[in-house]
Amino acid sequence: MLKTALIYPPISDPTSGYHSLCALAAFAQQFGFEDIDIIDSNIESWLHTTSPEQIAATMSAIENRLEILKKLDNPSAIEQMELYYALKVQGIDFLAELPSAISTLRSEADFFDYSKYTVAVETLLLWMDALSLHAFPGQFKGFSLNTHGFYNLFSSADISDQAITERISQPFSSYFKDVLIPQIRHNNYALVGISITYIAQMPFALSMARHIRTSLPEVRLIFGGTAVSDFWKYILDKAQFQVIFESADACIIGEGESAFVAVLDALNHDAPLPSTANIVLISGNFAHPSGSLPEIRYENICSLPVPDYSKLPWDQYLSPFPFVYYSPSRGCYWNKCTFCDYGLNTDSPTSPWRQYTVEKIMEDLRTITVSYKYIYFSVDVLAPSLLLKLARAIIAENLDIRWSAEIRLEEYWSPDKCELLYNSGCIAISVGFESGNQRILNLIDKGTKVDRLQETIQMFSNAGIGVQIMGFTGFPTETIEDALSSTAVLEQIREYWTFGGLGHFILTKGAIVAREPDRFGITGVRPYEGEDIAWRLHYKDQDDLLEHLSRYGSKELTQAKAALTVNHFDRPWVGGVDSPHTMFYHDRYGTDILRIISSTGNPEAAEMSILELNGYILDHVHHLPVNQLFNKKDLQKFHDYYEKSGIAITAQNFSELMERFKSDNSEDQAEQEAQRLFVRRDGTVYPFPEPMIDFLLRFKNGLSLQDLLAHSTQKEFHTKLWHHCIRNRFLRVRTPEPVVVNLAEA
Repeated sequence: MLKTALIYPPISDPTSGYHSLCALAAFAQQFGFEDIDIIDSNIESWLHTTSPEQIAATMSAIENRLEILKKLDNPSAIEQMELYYALKVQGIDFLAELPSAISTLRSEADFFDYSKYTVAVETLLLWMDALSLHAFPGQFKGFSLNTHGFYNLFSSADISDQAITERISQPFSSYFKDVLIPQIRHNNYALVGISITYIAQMPFALSMARHIRTSLPEVRLIFGGTAVSDFWKYILDKAQFQVIFESADACIIGEGESAFVAVLDALNHDAPLPSTANIVLISGNFAHPSGSLPEIRYENICSLPVPDYSKLPWDQYLSPFPFVYYSPSRGCYWNKCTFCDYGLNTDSPTSPWRQYTVEKIMEDLRTITVSYKYIYFSVDVLAPSLLLKLARAIIAENLDIRWSAEIRLEEYWSPDKCELLYNSGCIAISVGFESGNQRILNLIDKGTKVDRLQETIQMFSNAGIGVQIMGFTGFPTETIEDALSSTAVLEQIREYWTFGGLGHFILTKGAIVAREPDRFGITGVRPYEGEDIAWRLHYKDQDDLLEHLSRYGSKELTQAKAALTVNHFDRPWVGGVDSPHTMFYHDRYGTDILRIISSTGNPEAAEMSILELNGYILDHVHHLPVNQLFNKKDLQKFHDYYEKSGIAITAQNFSELMERFKSDNSEDQAEQEAQRLFVRRDGTVYPFPEPMIDFLLRFKNGLSLQDLLAHSTQKEFHTKLWHHCIRNRFLRVRTPEPVVVNLAEA
């Protein structure tokens, strides 16, 4: 029987496994294809970087590179960023602190001590900054990859450029060569399937595929997953799709269960790969796509088996408990929102709406809950009537389950119904709030009323369910005043929701807004120049509205949006909407979670404690104008500058546009006084004058407020400065010395 490996590539959430490959494996097993293994190379490759040998090699390489960078007379933008990141990762002993951080996230007792949790996460984020110095400095956005940097993942020229994707993937190249390839060879896999859920995984998946193709040319290789489907949907020239995925034999587009079995069946009978629904054959003939466009079919989801989660490496994830994703529906029953664009739809915002029966869900949950307590219903949205029937069934069978889901804020909800969900194990929900302005909600065709949104959010919170908010500003014709009404509404009900907030609108190709621009007062809808994988689109607003539109931001709006956020971290950590860690904290602390989170950085909570530096001070670098080095904020300004006129930065035009950018934005900078650098544990760099550094150094070995004031001649000033340092997390309550832990046992 054919041996198959299904691989989930880096870089993504390290706290739990994704369920797509579990679902594929279970479906194929129904047809007799039992010999299927799942390799979560996302967590495997990252843990590989944390071995003592890899840590030592990384830090040695950084130190050597730093000495070279310091001697450069006229460093380029990328060299300046290298220097910036190399400096800020120098002050931490990763050999000691990485094992301790990993242990904290896997230990139930330490995990729920938020002060320890914060230190652990910040250590991991700083390690990602260190790993980026193997590649493009600052390329990682936590445990994701910036889609736009010194490269552009939506440019087929960039993403198909081997030099670019190999550089991006360099932090994991030794894992590919020394672990993954030998594993595939040893297990004699005939077929390897790589599932790419997020665009951020694309460069690593392509690099991985090239390693497999070069080392094991006899292995058949296929790609699938949401990101592959998105590339197929948005790429302007389908021939370029062939170029991007040239290492593969085929790509599965859209829902993959039946197509995957068709591939397995063909290979099992030594037949050519089938050119059937949802399969794109990679021909190697890049002048034209192979054959005609594939037919897209959707699955009868009620016939799908329960995913086989047992194939995931549960002992490796950075969580104290296992957490599973489960998808009892596909598409959206509302399917009207004018900004929405999911799936391979061509005439509606999402894929066709399909939903399991309550009986099917309960049958699956009986199997799942034998091993897994925490379940996220990973769907676009669940229908209220089904949720209530499901809640009653869960209660009737006394299933021990904690669950979360995304729902619509329908008028259907009442206090009794919210309480029913809570009693069935619902600990959190995420909701598409979108806007607090009725005119914008009507343009979006959300089908909701602002006053009812507020009332419904409060009902869920009063029932003990954590409410996570998803919304945005910048929708076409939205004024700054309109957007501020959204922040005002959320501020009024701040005690009733936990995490989330307001992002920024992005126009995508399949949205109703893009297809009916006149209806929304926009013109000139087109792809960004340089992006032929045209996921996002540029457009022009009405001239008479330009100075009033929220799309271009204002200081007041930016501050109002930022003030809504109290969490320190985004996905996949506590504070990220629908993340496993957020769900665990909702279960432990309920709607009191905000008090737990806000206690870190609260001066009143620290008055009787010994405080220490929440970071480190860099020595002997005060002569460098580090605060003037090109850094990630400057890179974002560079992108924003050109994107306003519809030009996207790519590796192809970076140097030319950078020179133009410098010329257009040249300013004489005043001579700066000598400053030393304080690096906060999360990697944020602060250039401080010597008096501030001297104040911080008092806490190097631990110091209480009482002891500080006992030796102070400026008690009022030092008390204010002490409060400032805690609120900005320059100081933290002292934690025990990190214990070196064997990673194999952690």
